[in-house]
Amino acid sequence: MIDASINRLWKPSDAAAYLGIHEKTAIAMARRRELPAIRIGRLWRFREADLVQWAALKVCSVSQPVE
Repeated sequence: MIDASINRLWKPSDAAAYLGIHEKTAIAMARRRELPAIRIGRLWRFREADLVQWAALKVCSVSQPVE
């Protein structure tokens, strides 16, 4: 059984709040394909699971020691 909560679609304001960025920044990043997003007509939506995974990868890539 698939957990329905993991497939929730967030509005740009929800995604921005989760990431700690401005809503317009989230939309701009989505347009540049820097942030995983779905465009439905004129509306941008962000899948919760995609953003959680994206943020985790960003944290891991930043926190690795430099050799």
